[in-house]
Amino acid sequence: MTVKLPQWLQGQGPERDMILSSRVRLARNLDTMPFPYGMSDQEKDQLIISLEETLASQAFREEAGELRLYRMESLSGLDRQFLLEKHLISPAMLDNFRHRAIILSEDEQVSILINEEDHFRIQAFASGLDLSEAHALANKLDDLLERFYSFAFHPRYGYLTSCPTNVGTGVRFSVMAHLPALEMTGAFRDTGRALGQEGFVLRGFFGEGSDGYGNLYQISNQVTLGVREEDLRQALENRVQALIREEKKARDRLFANQPYEMQNIIYRAYGILRYGVLLTAREGMNNVSLLRLGLERGMSFEAEPEYGKLNSLVVLAQPAGLQSWYGKLMSPEERDRVRPALFREVLGLGGRKDALG
Repeated sequence: MTVKLPQWLQGQGPERDMILSSRVRLARNLDTMPFPYGMSDQEKDQLIISLEETLASQAFREEAGELRLYRMESLSGLDRQFLLEKHLISPAMLDNFRHRAIILSEDEQVSILINEEDHFRIQAFASGLDLSEAHALANKLDDLLERFYSFAFHPRYGYLTSCPTNVGTGVRFSVMAHLPALEMTGAFRDTGRALGQEGFVLRGFFGEGSDGYGNLYQISNQVTLGVREEDLRQALENRVQALIREEKKARDRLFANQPYEMQNIIYRAYGILRYGVLLTAREGMNNVSLLRLGLERGMSFEAEPEYGKLNSLVVLAQPAGLQSWYGKLMSPEERDRVRPALFREVLGLGGRKDALG
């Protein structure tokens, strides 16, 4: 696979200063086969072959455009890890990749996971807070696939899925939010508790069980049964807008009460990215978080960061992203030595690709 970054990381969407991306995921299963956990390896391969034929058909291509299917076992371990870091596959597909596949659009706005927890996991992404765009894209693919495949559907319960929590609409709306001020002020625990009580799920950067790497968090709906998709989407959008207001108030308090301290930590982060010689992925992400905060607050830098560049570093800071960028495998120590050069290159700070010396 070639090294590319998803279009939705470009930082052009609504509320781009606090919301990196929006995602809609639809879980679908066929009514003609056992669900994935009950399928044989031969049945899983048969489904993949069927999809290869469907994607190659003129009728499908005219509606869907150019989509490519990749068998997971045909990809290198580095490619699979890079897909995970770009949130295009799940950790489950990284750990157990045989007899599974992914369908990708050229701009990586769409990824369809095959034989994961469900037969199809249709994912559509949009930049910023734009659940409507992502939803429209996911629904288009859902409708198109349903012309070629018969989905498991119950007139009372809706779409049937492997996990009971997804039964009904089978939809998950989620956003990736940057919430440093709520974290710094200690208000984040109460915010997370309130979200849970209101029917939303708060997860870290890499999903369930992960932490707020770089102060980035995923917020999604928890309920899928007995609620219309539009109502779920609007409820999450309204809650995220309220969360944005909470974060802005927390930022206002920090910069009003501790103006010199806030400027100091942000300019220190900029200094590390510009002049540092060793940088871990976590430290890089945390420093990018501070630069993002400074940009939103109108602070000036010699080389002005852009949201799209900061977004791209969220992916490129990771082990597979870094190694894919340079086209070579590296030890953890090598990656920490090379990462500062990558950050300087992306941010326009004079980095060099020959930093390995």
